[in-house]
Amino acid sequence: MTAVVHGLPLKAFERLGPADLAVVEAGDPHRPTVVLLHGFPTHAVLWRRVIRRLGDEVHALAPDLLGLGDTVVSPYEDFGAPMQADLLLDWLDRRGIDRAVLVGHEQGGAVAQQLVANHPDRVAGLVLVASVAYDNWPVPVAAQFMRLARTPGADVLAYALDLPRRVGTNAHIGFGRAVYDARRLDADIVDEYLRPLLTTEGRERARRFVLFGDDRVTLECLPGLRAYQGPAAVVWGADDAFLSPSWGARLVDDLAGAPALTLVPFCGHLVPEEAPDVVADAVRDVVARASDPTGG
Repeated sequence: MTAVVHGLPLKAFERLGPADLAVVEAGDPHRPTVVLLHGFPTHAVLWRRVIRRLGDEVHALAPDLLGLGDTVVSPYEDFGAPMQADLLLDWLDRRGIDRAVLVGHEQGGAVAQQLVANHPDRVAGLVLVASVAYDNWPVPVAAQFMRLARTPGADVLAYALDLPRRVGTNAHIGFGRAVYDARRLDADIVDEYLRPLLTTEGRERARRFVLFGDDRVTLECLPGLRAYQGPAAVVWGADDAFLSPSWGARLVDDLAGAPALTLVPFCGHLVPEEAPDVVADAVRDVVARASDPTGG
């Protein structure tokens, strides 16, 4: 936990299929495993405050999804949620982890839902945080970017971000709209989220990651989501400018193990940045219920 307490979490690399997977690992490996999955355009650093609060209560694993962050992979691999879920399942197998609590933010939530729908026996519990679900993706700003990103060879991500000339500002990527209170998102953290996009290859990976976003991958999960009986929680920022909290209310209706929507006041889309205590509490609750043999 030292790296998490005193600075940005350190990432290790593990070979997984076509990729060198970048992973933040913290906590007690003898405690229940919690896998934290980020969205676009963040990476595992999104979870640093949540991981810090959980401490040694859990074994936390936060990978950089293929296409984002520091995971090294060809830009021409499949970055869709079904493939991401399959690779994560292989990764858990290699680590000897039979079951894990999954925590998914935005696109990471789509990957988590794929695992719930297709391998519910491997999912000890589920926490969805301002998640992609149903047909709520792409949001308008992402749809606009996707239209530009379909132009092969055009470095539209660099144009959209004004990279590298203005890395560190958040005007072009929407980080300013992603939080309710900009003071909760330090400029150096925005720089860290943008750092993997400074290279042409990094931007090409991110471009293709966005193009793989498709509401079909979450719509097809709906029967499995409704059938899942494990403990669950849904957390949303009341002031999310990208995904309405109404999606969270709908998820609660469809998840038998989610007792109620946790709606965080004065909080935007990046809930793990603005309300890490709330997310950590939701994870603790799901882990506790998953560990209770009576199902209580």
